[in-house]
Amino acid sequence: MKVLLIEDNKTLADGLNHKLREVGFIVDTFYNGEDCLYSLEISSYDLLILDLGLPGIDGIEIIKKLRKSYINLLILVISARDKLDQRIYGLDTGADDYLCKPFETDEVIARVHALLRRNKNFASNKISYNDLEFDTKSHTLTQNGQIIELNKRESSIFEYLLQNLRMILSKENIVEHITSIDDEFNPTAIEIYISRLRKKLGKSINLKTVRGLGYMLS
Repeated sequence: MKVLLIEDNKTLADGLNHKLREVGFIVDTFYNGEDCLYSLEISSYDLLILDLGLPGIDGIEIIKKLRKSYINLLILVISARDKLDQRIYGLDTGADDYLCKPFETDEVIARVHALLRRNKNFASNKISYNDLEFDTKSHTLTQNGQIIELNKRESSIFEYLLQNLRMILSKENIVEHITSIDDEFNPTAIEIYISRLRKKLGKSINLKTVRGLGYMLS
């Protein structure tokens, strides 16, 4: 899962960035509204964590722009604006959840998981596929209860394939989803990770190569 984090308090932003990465998310972090809008133009995300009191463009204006453009993006507001009418206004504008400062980073993670789970219509954090079960919270994969070891890249790719079942995903699309803006990653390396997944998961997966287009888990 890929998260865009926009928070002008660098200490808080860096702490949230570290925690999100620690639990397995791919994260791009910026400190102002202009960078937020630019990032959304050049990349795709599963969720936006957005402070409202930003330099340049206020967070509320960003939400309005996104909802006016009909961009289907989950938005979790984190803000010091804690009055009831301010919280209601943020939600009515288009935020999916609203968390007032100060907060514990563990609560942010819990809210993120809850939003993503609700958006994917999952009753829990676990996705079943044939005899496999992938836990999106712990990023562990089991086969009939036995853990299958995947490295971080393999896990991210398999999770993305699971969430886009029966859809053709290009190498470039996969790379965009499993890397942050600072990562250096050659799209051709996707072939290596796909090959490893096929070897590790064998007959448990039906992972097709669609020549000239990409890959599809069916």
